[in-house]
Amino acid sequence: MTVLFLHPVGLDRDAARFLDLGDVGVGVHAITFPGHGDRRRARPGLTLDDMADEIAGHATGPFDVVGASLGGMVAMHLALDHPGLVRSLVLACTTPDGVTDVMEARAAATEERGSAGMLDDTMTRWFTADGLASGAPYLDHARERLLAMDPGALADTWRAIGTHHVLDRLGEISVPTTCIAGRVDASTPLDVMRDLDARLPKSRLVELDAPHMAFMENADEFTAAVRTHLEWVGGENQ
Repeated sequence: MTVLFLHPVGLDRDAARFLDLGDVGVGVHAITFPGHGDRRRARPGLTLDDMADEIAGHATGPFDVVGASLGGMVAMHLALDHPGLVRSLVLACTTPDGVTDVMEARAAATEERGSAGMLDDTMTRWFTADGLASGAPYLDHARERLLAMDPGALADTWRAIGTHHVLDRLGEISVPTTCIAGRVDASTPLDVMRDLDARLPKSRLVELDAPHMAFMENADEFTAAVRTHLEWVGGENQ
């Protein structure tokens, strides 16, 4: 059994360190999206379909795919277009429908202000006030990755999210899915996650007292939810 972790915008494969499943004998594989981490900016017009297709071109699977935020969106495309690679899904703090005008405005602001100029806005969306005041190591991890990212690549990714519209296709996703919602998520309202759960044919909803980066600020609770998901999926496949 292998978990494939798909990271949020601005981070990279190293974010998988916050998902520790080693004690239950589960390996965690992670990739870095184009323009993130040590990867060059992608060609113009990159879409989330392209990101999913790239994964399919290199992966063998099937995987239990855990996607957070952007990673959850790409996971939906992977399940829809490459279902043979996906045994199950964990969709965390994500949406089936990118808001095009909001993403375009954010992309334009990123191009104007740069990655450093967007940092405070992003951190405030991602974490609670208590989390930001905690000085926890995950804060340094997020800041370092966000500041290091090329603003053009970051803007490209916001625009790619703006082309993400799979709401009407959710009924095609037949694999067991756990939706993890943060009750204090400033980026993905709880109602969005509840609606996502309701539209998926085989889904269960887990609500955490967590912000958008639930897998970082509430790593223990998040990992426990993933463990429970894997137990559920394992039982389904017996």
